[in-house]
Order: sequence, then structure tokens, then C-alpha cells
Amino acid sequence: MPYTLIDHTADIGMRVSGATLEALFRDAALGLCDILGAGTTRAALSVPVRSRGIDRDDLLVRWLQDILFLVEVRGFRVTAVEVAGVAETEADGMLRGEFSAAPLTAEVKAVTYHGLTIERIDNGFAATIILDT
Repeated sequence: MPYTLIDHTADIGMRVSGATLEALFRDAALGLCDILGAGTTRAALSVPVRSRGIDRDDLLVRWLQDILFLVEVRGFRVTAVEVAGVAETEADGMLRGEFSAAPLTAEVKAVTYHGLTIERIDNGFAATIILDT
């Protein structure tokens, strides 16, 4: 599992780590998709994801919100997430999977800024993310 669930009173929290920012953003996206139940085994399509933010924290939230939109509103189900690059205010990547009417197992209303942290750790980066459910 690319993430660890953390206790939070009303919402869902996850702790994600990665050797690089690209790995952190990829694993955060995979964690969100796993929580939603948005997985699939088919990788028939590739959908680009390009997110912009005012800083790294805002960028991570917007990245995950863009993926949340593709999953919940557009019905995309995810096999893989590829992150081509993460800069201070820009992230570019690709979701692989398919569009499907298959129901999700959980609802996430939003990715929040509450308790959000991205920190440098010895072997890379770690983030704490709270999802409004």
C-alpha cells in the first residue's frame, strides 16, 4: 500500500512518503484512488493531469482534487499513475485506466488544507493529507 491511514475524528487521513516528489504525488494519488475504490485492471486509456498551485502544499491539494474530479465526476477508474514532473507550483502526469460506471466504495467531498504537511525526511518526502468525507 502506498499510504497509511491515520486517525482523524470525522474525516479520513493518510500519510504518504516517497523518495522523490514525483513518487510522493504518485503514491498520494494511488492512495486517494484506493480509498475511493476507483481501481481497475484495464489500462485502455491515458488521461493527462496537469495541476498548478501557488506553492507546493497548494499544488498537492490541487493535484489530488483534479484526480478526484476525474474519478467522481467523469467516472475514470485507475490502474496506474505516472508523474512526469513536480516543480514548486506545477505537476504533470498521466492516469492510466478506463471510464466506467462502476460504483465507488467511498465518497470524498474534497481534499483539504486542514493538517496538510509536506516535509523533507531522511530518505525523501512525506505528506499528511486529510480528506473530507
